[in-house]
Amino acid sequence: MDLNQFLTEYDDSLGGDLNVDPLGLQVIWSAFGQDIFRYRVSSISNDVRNYTLNLFHHCLIKDLVEDEQLTLSPQLSNNFERLDTLNFKTACLIYLENLFTYSMIARQDDADVDTGGVLGSAKARKRWGNKSEGGGNPSLLFGDTDKSYILVRQPLLGVSGRYKTPLVQMGFFDKNYHYSPQSAPLWKQAHTLIKQVLPLSLLYRALRAHMEEVLSQPSKAPQVAFNQVPAPIKSGYVEAFKSPARVGSYAREFWLGVTHLDRGAAGALYRVLASAIGGSSKVKPQTIFTEAQIDSALSEQERRQIDRVRQLEPFLAELDLLFTLMLVNKQQTLDQVAALWAKYGRGPEILRDTATDLEALLPQLSGTGKQRLQQLLKLAYLIDAESQMRQLLAYHNGVMQDRGQSPWLRLSADGILKLDVRSRREPDPEDRPRGHWVNHYYIPQFQNLLQGLLGGAA
Repeated sequence: MDLNQFLTEYDDSLGGDLNVDPLGLQVIWSAFGQDIFRYRVSSISNDVRNYTLNLFHHCLIKDLVEDEQLTLSPQLSNNFERLDTLNFKTACLIYLENLFTYSMIARQDDADVDTGGVLGSAKARKRWGNKSEGGGNPSLLFGDTDKSYILVRQPLLGVSGRYKTPLVQMGFFDKNYHYSPQSAPLWKQAHTLIKQVLPLSLLYRALRAHMEEVLSQPSKAPQVAFNQVPAPIKSGYVEAFKSPARVGSYAREFWLGVTHLDRGAAGALYRVLASAIGGSSKVKPQTIFTEAQIDSALSEQERRQIDRVRQLEPFLAELDLLFTLMLVNKQQTLDQVAALWAKYGRGPEILRDTATDLEALLPQLSGTGKQRLQQLLKLAYLIDAESQMRQLLAYHNGVMQDRGQSPWLRLSADGILKLDVRSRREPDPEDRPRGHWVNHYYIPQFQNLLQGLLGGAA
């Protein structure tokens, strides 16, 4: 399977959420956002501490797997025939993630320890306080089944799952955690980082010895009580990963070097955001893209990546406004929606105007995203508001059908729009001027990543 094909587009038909994105626009705008960020930043991977923790764990596991002298206990070998397998690496990742999480919870009252963004911390706290699970001394179970998890579906929703795609895209390994010869320079850089940062190198050595002990236990499912974990490991995790800013202070240059997020179109956005970090006011994505577009370091191709977003978003935002107005009353006619639309200074021409020249963007899309944008452009050129609304309703029905879900509203035989969901609040016209944006193109996530990366320098 071509992994790039698997990752290229967001597909809500694989697991749509009834409560968000009723027009299925994310598959469109996310493609243009990831054209810039190349899956280094997403809604689930945007924290420098978790980025670094995941790579740190993978470095350790890679060393274990490639150590020809390392052997598993006979009992554990029955579960894992070889070390270089997805199951074994997953078991190691889960064990290490849980050990990190409990180490942070044990020190959560320290003034300089930030547990915000520590995945699984809420469930770990419950276990920490549960007497039946150790009451401050939880057990760590080595394995790749849910008995070992803190989080439900931890291989997907934990640190290793959420931060897998960025490392795959950078070339550290493939989706099965196989290492190619071409990845050797990346791993060399990662090991150099660990060697240069004393807290990381000390933690690495302590964890290496600990994992060898765990893997030698005469058990199919080795188990370790938290208070039996060597103190240098627990304190080492906290010292190395106490906050995103702490991690950013030593990992900033490494991550910029391997992600290239300070180069090209992403680099232009980076420079705008970096100058705004620490400011008192929140900068809107629209403003950030506008300022990035005039960055003199951009090539013409990179500038086009910025321009495509600025060209596309006003059209998507106008569609969002129209559909929102169709949802503000439990029952209303299309004429009433059109009158409400006019209150915002809008009419059928706004969709035509904002759709101008957008057909040129279609080659940037594929699959579902391309099909949807084509449909939306067709409805934009319908002659009147009623025709546009009828077609938008039909489009929405198709999106929801693709998800296996019911549409939010329907048009009765007597021409009444009827909602099957809770009605929406009518937007303030001042919040929806012409040219406004509603989609973020991963700017908040990029900003969160940069706050950690640059926080240590502030």
